[in-house]
Formats: sequence, C-alpha cells, structure tokens
Amino acid sequence: MSSDTVSMLPVAENGTGASKIRKNSPMDAGEMLERLDARRVRVEFIDTDGRLRGKYVTVEKALSKGGIGLPEFFYALSVDDGAYDVPIASADHGFPDFFAIPDWSTLRPAPNEDGVAAVICDVQSKTGEPVQFDGRSALRRTCARLAEAGFDALIGVELEFYLYEVDEHGETALREQHPTRLRPVGRTRQTLSVHRWPDHGKFVADLDSAMESYGIEVEAFSTELGYGMLEAALSPVPPLQAADNAARFKQACKDVARRNGMLASFVAKPHMKQEGAGAHLHQSLLRNGQNVFCPEDELSTGMSETFRHYVGGVVATAGELSVFQCPYANSYRRLDPKFFAPTNISWGIDNRAACLRVITDSRSATRLEHRRGGADFHPYLAIAASLDGGLHGIRNRIEPPRASTGAAYADAEAKPFPGNLRAAAAALHDSGLARQWYGDDFVEHYAASRVSEISTYEALRDGYVPDWELARYLEVT
Repeated sequence: MSSDTVSMLPVAENGTGASKIRKNSPMDAGEMLERLDARRVRVEFIDTDGRLRGKYVTVEKALSKGGIGLPEFFYALSVDDGAYDVPIASADHGFPDFFAIPDWSTLRPAPNEDGVAAVICDVQSKTGEPVQFDGRSALRRTCARLAEAGFDALIGVELEFYLYEVDEHGETALREQHPTRLRPVGRTRQTLSVHRWPDHGKFVADLDSAMESYGIEVEAFSTELGYGMLEAALSPVPPLQAADNAARFKQACKDVARRNGMLASFVAKPHMKQEGAGAHLHQSLLRNGQNVFCPEDELSTGMSETFRHYVGGVVATAGELSVFQCPYANSYRRLDPKFFAPTNISWGIDNRAACLRVITDSRSATRLEHRRGGADFHPYLAIAASLDGGLHGIRNRIEPPRASTGAAYADAEAKPFPGNLRAAAAALHDSGLARQWYGDDFVEHYAASRVSEISTYEALRDGYVPDWELARYLEVT
C-alpha cells in the first residue's frame, strides 16, 4: 500500500550548509570538510544495480583534481561480488581505471561515523567523458533533457522494507543460509499501527537521526501490512537528489538496523503469503515554480493537457523500460494485484489498483504515482525512465488510453508488462527509445547484466533440492 503523505512541494535546505557547495568546487569543499572536522571522506558511487558502494580516502585525496581511481570492472560486479557476464568483465579490456569525481553538492557528515564525511561521485573516463554504464550519469542526461524542455521536476520516493531480529537464532539462520527462518520484528500485521510502533520505535528514531545527518527529510514513517514491515516516505526533491536520497536511505537503513540487532531488507518479495516491498515514485513537473500538471485555471483541479500527455508517454514506454523498476528474478514474485502490485500498464484517477495513479486532490499535490517498482528497483534509472517517458509523451502529444476504474489489473485493454526478468531485459535491449536516450553501450551493458542475473538465478534454482521438498519426502519415502 502507499501513503498519501507525499506533497509535491519543495523542502527547505538542510542545516548543514553542504547543499550550497558548488558541484565541483574543491575550495568550498575544503572549507566544509574542515568545518565538519573530517579526517576521512567516504567517496560513494553507484553500481550497476543502483546500490551505494564506496571507499574511505584522505581529505587530500578527495580534494585532488584527478579524482579517485575506480576500476572499470566495478560495473561488472554482481550482487554477490561475482561478475556479471558483460563485455567489460573480459580481461581483454585490461580493467583500466575510471575516475570518480566528487559532486560536492552532496557532501554530508557520514551518519554514526565520527570524523568521516560522505560525498557521492560522478564517474568519468580518462578523457573526462561521463561513463556510459553509470546510472547516475544516465539520470543527469535525463535532467538535462528536462531542463532543455523548460521543466523542473519533483520526485517523492516511498520505500517499503522488512525488519528482522538478528539474535542468536537469527545469526544461525544467516550463517547456515536459511534466511526464511529469520523472525520478523513484530508478531502481528497491523497497518498504520500505533500499538505496534514500540516494536520499531528506537530503530526509527536512530534512522531519523541518521537521515538528518545526511540532510534527508523523511516526511512520514508508518507500519505496513507485512510482519515487521515499515514504509518511509521521503520528501519530494529534484530528480537527481531524489535518487541520491533513496540510495543513501537504503544504505543507512541497513547500517542502523545492524546497530540495533536487526536486519533491514528491501527484497521485493521475501514471503509469498505476505505483502511485497514496493518503491513508489511520486512525480510532478514544474515550470517557473508552478506545477504544470494542474489546469491553467488557478481555481480548478484535475489534469492539464501537459499532464495527460505526460501520462500518455509513461504508458507508451513503461513496458520497454520496466526492467529498471523490477531488476531481479525475485522482483517478479511481488507482482500480484491482490497485494497492490500491478501487472499491467494501466492508469486511473486515485486508483491504487492501477500501475499509474493520478492524484488531483489539490493543486499543490497534483502528481503521478508510479506503483510498478519494487523496493529493489534501480532508483536512478527508474526515475529517468519515468521522466523520459513523460517528456516523450509531451513532445509527441500522446494521449493516454482510457483510464481504468475499479479493478485495473483486470482491464483487458491495458497492455501487460514483460512477465519475467529475461523478457524485461529483452524489451530494453530492443528499445530504440532507450538506445536514443541512454546510448547503445548502456543498453547493451545493462540488458546483459540482467540476462546474466536471471541465468545465475536459474542455475542456482535448478542446482539443489529445496528444504521443503526434502522435508516432505525425507522420512516417508
């Protein structure tokens, strides 16, 4: 489910002053690092899966003009630190360095790490060009297209996740690789519960403090339907900052959980009989500070022509770009309409059964909520896909199909999404628009990484006898 707490109004600057640092200004950054009393800088970068990784370097190294060396092989790393079967994983390339260049506007004190500052990096080649495999660079190019069209955007990200106890029982379950034996925090399923809140209260207080250090405002926390399940609604901010905030939130959430004797998981579907964990993208376009999704008549609510065309474009492109929303094999287990997870490319007015929920209750909060993504989504690429699809619709004046009412998942006129990871990777590979927007190298690389992921999954799935099967037959046959 999804809260209605996300308004599409800009939030105030955080109090660190870091947001005022120019993007690549080492002089300003040096002053800020000195003010933070930083002894080390955690330089952060985004891997192929959209996850935050990094290394800890000296202040002098972080401020150096040449950037921080990052082997090309970084973009071949899989979720288990093996290698995806992608061209740059070949030794024929020699694994040369790329260079991570700090985006000093993201400089913040690292939560719970004394004397450490954190900064997110853009990645460049030796010739100073953005690396095509980099998801943050892809979203930067989307933002440039947005600006060229005369728009700004606000993105509010909602993330759902599960919390598990990591006591002695939990440690054993993890060590023996039986994570299904983990015990969730909380014994009952109570959505929007005040009664259940003490189960999570200290964790959330610590997480809120970490987010404040990062300069990230969490507009709302709430319990969700699943056992030990929470939702956080991040306040709306510009697209690149929204993706940075989502990546940092997920990492901080895991760190804070560990400090509280818990494990936080953003896997899309950890339990088949419980709700999946989603990531919903609330989005609106602005021109000169005004929400262009609203009708021109300042007394009216509803959808402007621009908003209709935006929705039309997202509908038209959602299928071929859907792998950014659902990038793993497990992602597709979540897609069950009875658990509010859409299986078709439908849209509707304030309809949570639809993939795209149009919200027009007030002019300040008029927006589109994209509900396809799981909490395992790629934040940079999922945001880029929505914005590029919407711009495509505006440029080409694409009218959306008929709005779905009621059970949108049963709407026979709505096109289905690719049904599994291999099909979604193929749809991206064959997408002319994706190649136009993100480049052939990017599309070939990302599609290959998803094919590699599903191939690994299939090999693991078929390579052992599952616990339930052995338990059923071990003693009786």
